[in-house]
Amino acid sequence: MRTRMTAVFVALALLAAACSDGDGDADADPGSSTTIAETPTTTASTTTTTPPSTAVDVAEAGACDPVDGAACLLPWPNDRFTAPDDGTVTGLRIDFPADATPANADGVHIGVDEWNRNDGFSPAAMPMTVIPGIDPVASGLAPVTDIARSLADDSPLVLFDTATGERVPAWAELDFSGTDDTDTALVIVPAIALGEGHRHLVVLRDLVDVEGNAIEPSDAFVERVSAPADQHDQALLEGLDDAGIDPAEVTVAWTFTVSSAESISSRLVAMWDETKTEVGDGAPSFTVDTTELAGLANVVSGTFETPSYLSGDGSTGSVLNNEGDPTGIPVRNGTLATEFVCTVPVTATAERPAPFVLYGHGLLGSRSEVLGIGGVGAAAGIGFCAIDFIGMSTTDLPSVAAALEDLTGFRTQADRLQQGHLAWLLLGRLLASDEGFATAAPFRDGDGASVIDHDQLSFLGASQGGILGAASTALSDDLTQVILAVPGMGYNLLLPRSIDFDEFSAVFNLAYPSPLDRMLARELMEMLWDRGENAGWAQHLTRDPYDGATEKNVLILAAFGDHQVANVSTDKLARTLGVPLREPGLAPGRSTDVDPFFGIDPIGSLPHVGSGYVMWDFGTPAPPTENAPPREGEDPHGKLSDVPEALAIVADFIGADGVINDLCAGGPCQTLAE
Repeated sequence: MRTRMTAVFVALALLAAACSDGDGDADADPGSSTTIAETPTTTASTTTTTPPSTAVDVAEAGACDPVDGAACLLPWPNDRFTAPDDGTVTGLRIDFPADATPANADGVHIGVDEWNRNDGFSPAAMPMTVIPGIDPVASGLAPVTDIARSLADDSPLVLFDTATGERVPAWAELDFSGTDDTDTALVIVPAIALGEGHRHLVVLRDLVDVEGNAIEPSDAFVERVSAPADQHDQALLEGLDDAGIDPAEVTVAWTFTVSSAESISSRLVAMWDETKTEVGDGAPSFTVDTTELAGLANVVSGTFETPSYLSGDGSTGSVLNNEGDPTGIPVRNGTLATEFVCTVPVTATAERPAPFVLYGHGLLGSRSEVLGIGGVGAAAGIGFCAIDFIGMSTTDLPSVAAALEDLTGFRTQADRLQQGHLAWLLLGRLLASDEGFATAAPFRDGDGASVIDHDQLSFLGASQGGILGAASTALSDDLTQVILAVPGMGYNLLLPRSIDFDEFSAVFNLAYPSPLDRMLARELMEMLWDRGENAGWAQHLTRDPYDGATEKNVLILAAFGDHQVANVSTDKLARTLGVPLREPGLAPGRSTDVDPFFGIDPIGSLPHVGSGYVMWDFGTPAPPTENAPPREGEDPHGKLSDVPEALAIVADFIGADGVINDLCAGGPCQTLAE
């Protein structure tokens, strides 16, 4: 396995270099398409299809759910893989058996220790099960193009939040990478983040196979609902009753509990609380190493001290210093020198101070990416500062490659991301505090006065920076405006739909050759990724803020048909944040959806003060409707930075009030080739 990792490491490095500047490879090799063999399993005495439950030896595994034998963790996610725990918010703790997780090509199962600290599953979880022979279209399952269908009274798909008593909009799809109907997951994709700490019920009913035959429930499921044997069976029946669903009409159903906000955020919250107490109203110590004039900006580089909560020296491959603590709260372990780079407009003065923006870089990139947009910003009198997103920066490539071969090691990405977010919070404090950068000569005018506008501090995350940005800002009280450019939430949803994952798949697919194992592996990854990306923090960004933090205005900028960050993920983020859409979002006929931007309210009128979602159309074909990357046309992912009107929208929003002006003449925002 190590040899395979080395063989593709250069390819990973080249991919990161190509993607971090936002310019995707529109000519990436699409590879060979895969056709799912939809062959039903029929019984001799009936014309119905019954899912088998014999692929996994339940007795040997000891904890598998016999309702779906295609893999031990199916149906996913599942409260049967939890144990009671009075010490958690949900009263549960994940309890994956060591032999239940996918094994790599060397037969090594993904280690479960870090996952078993969670008190539930991801708010971005995508329920899935294998139903051989199913025809989703004939069954009437809501597709991604008609999400509203999942809320109809007679919908064969029901995703029900038992805490609120409401249905959750969702769509269903067969995994495009499946090779036959025994390893092809039917995936349920929630269209909005699932409620933290809430129990959810998944119901599939009235299903038919590719020959039009009714699919009957397995014997194991019939026994479960007719003779409940434990608390999980009872919870299932109670959920069905609350949802008004007759168990006799159900093909398969199960329950799962989403992690609490505390379980997801407690590590970083504790780190920030301790750091804030130490810093007070001031800022961390810092040094300026170099100052160079570049056009209309002084480029300032240096370091500041960040408390370290990582093991060892905190370098790539390290994890949080929390061994032995069941909650995962880390203990401080010295400090780390965090390198920063800022662009300070030469025109800024004490009388006309510069608003500053924290800039989050692209995929596995670095802080140096700020220099491009920083130069543009300087012409408008706007300053920019950046640091590396450690955990997902260029320096983390070796551990990323290693983790893809054995996902037990994926913890280092999630842990270092949280350490990185602590540094972003301190970077904001250095700009907001009179005791921070304002005390250094490169940030002062000729009279020695600060040129930083402490009341106008924003965050701009692009691509990866837009996917991680909520975690960098949700705890902050130093900024109020957040711009997320070509963003999304939930890497489990994003990765199969992104051309960026093509090269990484060379490692991942070798290590986990089964498509079903890869689907489950991405779900496991997301349970840790939540701690450092939008999926775990967005519910507290625009409302329900964490203690001591402020609600943020959020501007979402997206590119239609994006090859790298799927539009469905951006829409899901907008719904979760409650961000309204600037209309018209697209010209008529551009989207293949029955109701484009379903579930996203429109902005009433422009100018608009507060959050907003702006879609830009560069003429790229509409994205595919399956979980596969868009490959047609020219990738628009990095084009927004070349559109003056889009840059002007950002500049207007950076102001203290977060204003969105109409710079598209009342029509769709588009830059189409002539």
